This record gives sequence, C-alpha cells and structure tokens, in this order.
Amino acid sequence: MNTGKFILLLIVFTVCTFRTAFSQSYPAFSVTAYDSASEGYYFIIPVKTASSNAPVHMIVDSVGHVVYYKILNATNSGDFRLQPNGLMSYSMANKFYFMDSTFTIVDSVRCQNGITTDTHDMRMLPNGNFLMLGYEYVTMDLSMYNYFGVTHNLPGDANANVRCAVIQELDPNDNVVFEWHSADHFAFSDVDPKFLNSPSNVDWTHSNSLEVDYDGNILMSSRHFDEITKISRTDSSVIWRFGGNANQFTSNDPAFFIGQHDARRIANGHITVNDNGRANPLHYASSKEYQLDENLHTANLVWSYIEDSTSHSVALGNAQRLANGNTVVDYGNTPNKSNMFKVVDPAGNKLFELTFADTLRSYRAYNFHLPWTLDRPKIDCYMVSSQLYLDAGAGHSSYSWSTGDTTQVIPVSAAGTIHVFVADGHGGFISSEYLVIADPISFCNTLGIQNSSSENNFAINPNPVSDELHIELTAETHELFIQLFDATGKCILSKQENNRGQELILPVQHLPAGVYFLMINGSGKKFVKQ
Repeated sequence: MNTGKFILLLIVFTVCTFRTAFSQSYPAFSVTAYDSASEGYYFIIPVKTASSNAPVHMIVDSVGHVVYYKILNATNSGDFRLQPNGLMSYSMANKFYFMDSTFTIVDSVRCQNGITTDTHDMRMLPNGNFLMLGYEYVTMDLSMYNYFGVTHNLPGDANANVRCAVIQELDPNDNVVFEWHSADHFAFSDVDPKFLNSPSNVDWTHSNSLEVDYDGNILMSSRHFDEITKISRTDSSVIWRFGGNANQFTSNDPAFFIGQHDARRIANGHITVNDNGRANPLHYASSKEYQLDENLHTANLVWSYIEDSTSHSVALGNAQRLANGNTVVDYGNTPNKSNMFKVVDPAGNKLFELTFADTLRSYRAYNFHLPWTLDRPKIDCYMVSSQLYLDAGAGHSSYSWSTGDTTQVIPVSAAGTIHVFVADGHGGFISSEYLVIADPISFCNTLGIQNSSSENNFAINPNPVSDELHIELTAETHELFIQLFDATGKCILSKQENNRGQELILPVQHLPAGVYFLMINGSGKKFVKQ
C-alpha cells in the first residue's frame, strides 16, 4: 500500500457549491481571494458606468454569500451604507433614503433653501443632524481662463454656468443650522484644468465626500481641485487646504493625489484617501494614508496600497480602514478590470476580493458589523416516502430558490448547497442560510451537518481534533474534489487534488471551535474542532 501523505492548505479559490444554479437576479461574481480573517458584511452597488442598466444594492457576507439584494428602478444610486444609529442609507434621485433592519424605507432627507442635493455623500451626526453635500449654479465670467476644450487652452464663456459645491447641516426637522458656499471661499483658478471641457457648462469643484473631523470641523474632498479642505463649522472660514493648486502642505509624497475620492479621518488621527489618478500622463490609482501635522502643515505618507501601477481610476471608489487594521479598497472605475473591491491587511496581503463577470463598479464598498440580526427566512425539512422536502415558510410574496424553483416547498433528491430568497422590505430580497445537503435521505436528522451514509470513501481521525485531521482514503481514485463547510453551510475550503497517497493531512488549528463537514468526491464526514 502506498502510505504517502500530503497536506491540504486552507485556500479558497471560488465560492463552493455542490451544484451550479443561479436563479436570482443579482449579477454573477466570484470570490477571487479569501482568508478566514474576512469578517462582517460587505455593502456594494454593482452597476455598469455609462450604461442604462439598473444598479443593484447587495449585502455579501464574509465568505461571499449574498444575503440581501434589491434592483433599483433608477439609472444610478450611490453610497449604500450603514449609519451610526443602525439605519441603512442610500442615495437616489437627489435624495437620501433610510431603511431599518427589515429593509423598509422609514425616512428621507434632501438639501434645503433651493440647494440641489449632491448624492455623493451624506453623514448622520451623533446629535441626529445630517451633514449634506449639495450644489448650486453660479454665473461666472470665465473668458480670462484658458482652461477649456480638448487641449485645455481655450477660454471660457463670459456667462458660464458653473456648478459649485454647497455644504448644509440640517437638524431632524430639516432646518438648516449651517450652510457653506464654495463660491464664497475659492478662486476659480484653484481648479485642475485637466477636468474641464465645456466652456459654458462647468463642473467646477466636483466635491465628493464630507467628514466631521475630530475637532468638530468639516473635511471636504473636491475631485476637480485635487484637494482636501478643512472648513470651520464655527465661522465658515477655510482652515487649511491639502493638495491641488492651493496646497499648503509639504509632503514626502511628491505625487500627492489626483481626482481623489473619499477622504476620511480614521481612528489613529491620520487621513485616508482613494487616489484615483489620471490616464495621461499616468498617475496610477492607489489607496493612501497620511499623517498630518496641522500646525507645521506637513503630510507624511505612512501607508499605501497599489493594485496595478499601470492603471488609473476614472472615478468612484473609497478606502475604508477597519477596526482590525485591515482596509477595504474600492478603486472605482478602473478601465478593463473586473475586480470590484478587495480587503487588504497592513502588509498589503489580499484577504478578500470580489470579481464580477462584467466590468461592474460600486460607487463605494463598505464593511460593517451589523448591530441587529438579519430576519432571514427559516427553512424546515421533512421526509415523505424517502423524499426530502424543504419548506421556506408561508407568508412570503415570492420565493426564489438557488435550484430555480419558485414555490414555498421544493423536493430535493441530490446533494447540494441550497438557499432561498424571499421578498423583504420595499422591493428587496433576503436569503436564508445556505444549507449543505450531503445526503438527502438523512438530511432532516441534523439539518445540514451529517455523515454521508451512501458512500464510505474515507475515514478521519482524531475526532474531535485540535491541530491536524488525518484523512485515510479507503477507495482508489486519482482525482480528489475536496470541500470543507462550517456548521452554517459556509464553504471555507474548495480544492481539487491529484491523489498522491492514501493519507491526507488537513491543518485545522486556526479554525474556530465547532462542528465541520468534510466532503471528498461526494462522500461526507462530520468532525468537531476543539
């Protein structure tokens, strides 16, 4: 007997499934990087830029399972996120909407005093107020500024219609308690001419993020200025300007940032920014972290992540620093790339990445730990004459199973990973847990974690296990398809191997304690990790 051994590494290449069925309406994607350090839930809005396809709100769990989605009746939507008070928010049609934990719309907010809501960003403040980004149009004589046209050296119109950023703070009753107008504080020449084209209709500041700073003042990112500005919430004065033509800071990063998106003050006092860059001359996209000395006006680049030094980002994106030190990186609209976002550790190692089949983008990508429990449909099972049936429960207006079925109760006769989406909230759909069915005959005994009685192709020991699970193959086979699931049916290992011996070793010391299910070529075994 060949007593050779080889070790299985806990690496996931795609989301695991026993059989392929894709009946839901959200766009198809793959998990192209995964590490067990991935945690929480990812909020994204897949949409194809410069297209008429509808955006989709999606919440994806830490292993890549979609738990919620909603197809919007709109051409665009941005900033789908969790707010500090537990409500979820998103922008659409010049307004921000709020949903509770049942995905029911409970409120909305928009700018006041004739200011148009800019749906780039909105922040809910601890006192219940809303920090809003808006805009107004101001007529300006731009005939002395040779910034326009394809060559950026043609003069502007004498009566140009110029879009200018406005900041408003509203109380819970929509009263304006603070208002700031960029046209009162900036010179037109502060703009980066590379972003200008039309001499008569001018998108001047193109401000795209707001943040209440640690001292209560406001940080604003203006893409067309290549600038982050700090603004006094007391007297509306400009405190400092970082980047762009009016830059007041010296830095060890001579490139600074161009066309940036999503400037944020993070827990360590530093500032993160998504540097979108530019195609010509190339300024590649990157996520950056700066340590600012606001008295000496120095900006020390202390961390950056570069996915591709040959690629810039046309627009969109963000960098979210997580409490564990990892960073969600969404580059936005990077040409000819299909990876939407990734999570990297401080050393730049990828812990999680989503790649869509098409070049779909998300305005921003966020990771959150939910402060409430998702009200997911519960699946019951029962047997009738050796036939397994799954029941998603009554009272739902629609059912969409991963098998393609659309009824409340479905028959199951083959092994697989199965889940169902039901209608939830205002137009959305929420999924059940993903159930691993190894043996339909005995599935109802344990609802998902069960040794397969139909085949016995391998044995495992010890069980329970602490460090290494030894797997003895008892059937001759050359190709091995190996999958490992946790007790909820989440796949944490999917691997194909050539059989190089009769014994496999599975390192499990890094797995949390609990019940797991190992599948090899359709045969299953349950084990307990101590």
